[in-house]
Amino acid sequence: MRRKEILHGILVLTFISMLSGYLLAQIYSTTKPKIEEVKKQEEEKLNKELFPEGVKFEEKEVNKIKYLSVLNENNEEIGKIFDVKTLGYGGYIYLKVGLDNENKIKRIKIKQHNETPGLGSKITNDRFLNQFIGKIKDEIYLKNDKIDGKIDAITGATISSRAVVEGVRQIIEKITERK
Repeated sequence: MRRKEILHGILVLTFISMLSGYLLAQIYSTTKPKIEEVKKQEEEKLNKELFPEGVKFEEKEVNKIKYLSVLNENNEEIGKIFDVKTLGYGGYIYLKVGLDNENKIKRIKIKQHNETPGLGSKITNDRFLNQFIGKIKDEIYLKNDKIDGKIDAITGATISSRAVVEGVRQIIEKITERK
């Protein structure tokens, strides 16, 4: 009798597990298009925040690095947007970097991070990010790290600040190096 009860329990649990898996797969397949659409809208919103005057965004590549070419109403390129991944204190920091045609920083937006709340998370504040606007590669250093650095680190979050600075500078270096 005992063996029959165990077998019955295993069958019930197997059935419940299979049913749950099936239902989760159905929910996922139903919601996946909506999730993808929301992600696409968020990306478009960030692109417009980086380049409000941009009318069209086209995927391109330079030095084997993919980017979005920003076009104005006359279909002329007015800048580029790069996705950057850099290692901070709490893990990877994902950001978007907008550059004008002279490779000066137009604007930076943090997409995702896991930095310490109240300290490293201040990398998302405009007070920190606005320091980058108009800077060229040689100016993108923390003031603490290099004499001609132009970026103030966030107090108590030097690692996070440095990660953003290095990520931005490295993308500019990669796209400007000769093939």
